[in-house]
Amino acid sequence: MSTKNIVLITTDQQRYDSLGCCGSSWMRTPSLDALAASGARFSRAYCTNPVCTPSRVSIMTGKLPGRHGSYNIGTRVRTTEDFLSARLTAAGWRTHHIGKAHFYPWDVPSEENRASYPEEPLRDFAGFETAELTVGHTDWGVTGHYEHWLRRHGVVKGRHMPELQVRRLIPGDAYGTADWGLPARLHSGWWIVERAEAFLRSLEPGRPFFLNLGFQDPHHPLAVPSDFPKLPMDAIPPARGGYDPRLLHLDALANGTIETSRFGGRFGIAGNQNTRWLDYPEEHKRLVRQYYYTMIELYDRQIGALLEAFRRCGQLENTLFLVTTDHGDLLFDHGIGEKGPASYEGVLHVPLIAAAPGLIAPQTVDEPVSLADLLPTVLDYAGLPPAGCDGLSLRPLLEGAAWSREAVCAEFMEEPDAVRYRCAVTKRWKLTVYDGEAFGELYDLAADPEEERNLFFDPAYASVIRELQAQLPPKPRLPLAERPCRC
Repeated sequence: MSTKNIVLITTDQQRYDSLGCCGSSWMRTPSLDALAASGARFSRAYCTNPVCTPSRVSIMTGKLPGRHGSYNIGTRVRTTEDFLSARLTAAGWRTHHIGKAHFYPWDVPSEENRASYPEEPLRDFAGFETAELTVGHTDWGVTGHYEHWLRRHGVVKGRHMPELQVRRLIPGDAYGTADWGLPARLHSGWWIVERAEAFLRSLEPGRPFFLNLGFQDPHHPLAVPSDFPKLPMDAIPPARGGYDPRLLHLDALANGTIETSRFGGRFGIAGNQNTRWLDYPEEHKRLVRQYYYTMIELYDRQIGALLEAFRRCGQLENTLFLVTTDHGDLLFDHGIGEKGPASYEGVLHVPLIAAAPGLIAPQTVDEPVSLADLLPTVLDYAGLPPAGCDGLSLRPLLEGAAWSREAVCAEFMEEPDAVRYRCAVTKRWKLTVYDGEAFGELYDLAADPEEERNLFFDPAYASVIRELQAQLPPKPRLPLAERPCRC
């Protein structure tokens, strides 16, 4: 049985522990929890890279960054001919994107960073027939088609309007934690919901569709609409653990010196800045975490409204929903914030839900899977061949077939001559090798799920490391994609 329609939903920088269904009983996410209960929840899903563009291009191509070439933010995707959107468009599907994409650079003119946006959707964007875009996040993300939508609701940039004012709560805070004057009803997520319903009502009868929805949150700045209730701070567990100081790049990251160290590249380090994370007092960490997880609760309400829109339009029962993110956020676990050149679970382990009435039975999948698996999975359900992928279709796994994969992989590359790693994750182990360095990481995730004991330097585990090295991805193929700017 194949599905008629497919919706892929991604957030930005969402941790695995941000959903109630993922074991966080203190989170209030009833819409996503119900969606997960109706289908498959993956307990061991991993992104291919801990920053935006490489991971997003992996989702669209089914390839690891070393193969698709978009190795960092700020890169220009080399081609979109092998994107999931392009393949489905070529097969006759109606394809549309709404929200964040970040396949192209934002700091220089590009397909996404335009001098002006038309009121109507873009045409022929990244393989999609049409697209409605926004660039940036929260109060930095009032751009593109979302900006036009806000203007129609009476909110105009450049006029000192109270709806666009923010009150930062922590001096010098890299997370930009803030109360935002924008009413929750005008948040970008509600724009996505409204535009998604308009798309559904415009469909040609009988033509299958692929709808790609890119929610901006909970990426920093953590600006929460002032009228949205905050998650109680005392309900949220504190950050956990520290880092191994033998990992010299993490020591530089925690101390705010990585950009001036030998690990830095041409631009500011991807996914981080010269922030001295060790200086954050505990009360500031707790405030940051409160606003981060509150943003997830707002997103959950938007998902509930989105599903209701599908029900109203008669499309809920014949659609496959895939819900995930591009990567996570350390959020002060191991003493470090945000993301970047780390391979801890906080940034690589991500939520993933697959739900389709009558197509996917309710289940929890504990096998390690990759976001590179999404393209072959979608093509499998669409009845199309998944040529040239690193990922595997998850359909056999969801239908109870034997599964023989040994590891899923991730990569990070600041620049070809700066900090870079290759990582393999199995049911039990995680190995991270830093090319050109004597240090590395090995964790027994079964015995040490919080990654507090790095076994890489222990000779007793040399044979484990040798076995896992065979599962690592090959070194990236050169040349890689052009990178004209940091972001």
